[in-house]
Amino acid sequence: MISVTNLVKEYRTASRDVRALDGVTLTVPAGEIHGIIGHSGAGKSTLVRCLAGLDRPTSGDITINDANLTTATAKDLRSARRRIGLVFQHANLFDARTVLDNVAYPQEIAGVKKSERRARAAELLELVGLGDATQVYPSQLSGGMRQRVGIARALAVNPDVLLFDEPTSALDPRTTDEILDLITHLRRPDLAMIVITHEMHVIKRICDSVSLLERGQIVESGSLTDVVSTLSGKLSQQLLGISAHESVPGTLVDVLSRGSDAARPVIAHTSAAVGAELAIIAGSVEHLAGTTFSHLRLAVPEGTDAAEVIRILKSQGADACLTSELQGADAQEAAA
Repeated sequence: MISVTNLVKEYRTASRDVRALDGVTLTVPAGEIHGIIGHSGAGKSTLVRCLAGLDRPTSGDITINDANLTTATAKDLRSARRRIGLVFQHANLFDARTVLDNVAYPQEIAGVKKSERRARAAELLELVGLGDATQVYPSQLSGGMRQRVGIARALAVNPDVLLFDEPTSALDPRTTDEILDLITHLRRPDLAMIVITHEMHVIKRICDSVSLLERGQIVESGSLTDVVSTLSGKLSQQLLGISAHESVPGTLVDVLSRGSDAARPVIAHTSAAVGAELAIIAGSVEHLAGTTFSHLRLAVPEGTDAAEVIRILKSQGADACLTSELQGADAQEAAA
């Protein structure tokens, strides 16, 4: 399990102090894949460096299982880091070493016998689909293959925690999906995984839970199904949002349904209840963490009470609100 409490990281520059992380608190249980998403400059890279023990935070605590990384001695920190696997954005392989020797390197540093570490490396390369590439060099591999080698190397230490720092940002869509399938395949009850990314596709595809990082702070966090269940949530809008479009006659209403409610004819029932045709002008359907979510945008015709439409939609188990309320919140966020 990973536990982060009130984590702060400040950098001092010539002109000012920069607070890259500002009170981050987060818990990721073993067996879970947790996504941390945010734009460039949000603090994602700083967070993963602190989690990996590569940077000391200014204050706060990071605990992995029972080991507190922030109060550990240098010796204990080195020992704790051996239980943390880190996969970089660009793999960071040693060009002069074969693929097998790249994967064996962490165990070499730990003092494992050569025969044992090479056997373990061969086993891991088989696991990631590169069992026939043990003697080739990184320069002979595609980007996706190099990332697979990086994942195998991270697994060499039998980690309790596996950290992925933008693992697919340099890959094409097909290779991205292959790497995400591999990450999902690595799931174990005793392994906590964190995926740092700026790609919503990654969150949708593999994550059980997600946190939104903005300006060094986690502004939303929770299971994937919980954070998208309310229309007004930032993550809900990013994961299920509908693009802006040209105005249409009437009042626009957004409606969100989940699970079995997503398959019910709530729009037809509401249209019948208010005696007016509610036109669906846009929508999306997503299957996230085993749950179906339907986000629709309706045009309520002039002369029909939009507030009554929203009330009836909510009475059927949906979340609903005026589209202008969501767009107004987006505008305020952009201005801030």
